[in-house]
Amino acid sequence: MNRKKYNQIRVVIALFVAAIVALAVANNSYLLSIAGVLTGMVFMAFVRSKTKIRVDEREAIIQEKAARMTYAIFAPTIGVSALLLLTPSYSGLSVFTKGEFIYLESLGMVFAYLVLFLIAIYAVSYFFLNRKLGGGNEE
Repeated sequence: MNRKKYNQIRVVIALFVAAIVALAVANNSYLLSIAGVLTGMVFMAFVRSKTKIRVDEREAIIQEKAARMTYAIFAPTIGVSALLLLTPSYSGLSVFTKGEFIYLESLGMVFAYLVLFLIAIYAVSYFFLNRKLGGGNEE
């Protein structure tokens, strides 16, 4: 199976899962939505196990650079958003003290925790990959 066929199957599975979840939401059946998502995950795992897709060095380098750029953009953006959402609630602005936009403070806290979690995952993965790939002077 080549990459084009694999991507087509992924799209079909995604559409199937989306249709099942939409049907489940319309009928207020959470069990059906969970079953649809799990079925899609199992089928994707099956298709992925049968597919042998080769990745060349160029594509691996592009993936690494894309992941690095995504991290470099996402972490500061969410961090600044968390700061902007949390600052007015602690400064005592009248809009936030009335409780009209209390969800903004909660959203800021969620963003702050996401940034901390992202930084922790990056630090741990960097540490292990650095040791696994021979980095770090242990003399």
